[in-house]
Amino acid sequence: MTPTERPEPGIGNRAQTLTQPMFHRVLDARPETVRDTLQDVRARFRAEVSDDTLGRLELVLAEVMNNVAEHAPLSEGRGARLPVIHLCIVRYASGLACALTDDGVSLPDECLLPRSLPPMIPEDLPEGGFGWFLIQDLTQSLCYYREESRNYLAFSVPFGQSETAPN
Repeated sequence: MTPTERPEPGIGNRAQTLTQPMFHRVLDARPETVRDTLQDVRARFRAEVSDDTLGRLELVLAEVMNNVAEHAPLSEGRGARLPVIHLCIVRYASGLACALTDDGVSLPDECLLPRSLPPMIPEDLPEGGFGWFLIQDLTQSLCYYREESRNYLAFSVPFGQSETAPN
């Protein structure tokens, strides 16, 4: 069966759904591997997803994975190790569903509070602090929880108005 074929009617009690191949990577939380993974995501979805949707997805994934790389190293000094990120992306009828897990430090509670942009004073713009605003603004169904030593983050990036469901 091809990735977009529907199962035969009457086979089991399963709903007729379209299936798509899953993009999956396991990577060390380093800027170089994050960059390589983003290139792989673009290569995987560029033929079937608009540049607008891919750009929004890349921006969100770059913010999330680089935050893990920057803020979640495990211990310091000689015994330090990088967190490992697991990334899964699946295309569905109205967008791309993403799930990331990592074994870094816990996400601070304030990251998930509703965000708004800081006042835009050109001579006093902050250098950072826009990441979680962008993540919240560009995604739907954003969900985070921590279980034991793992962080779980899931969200969807909706298609633009001009995109349609897969055939």
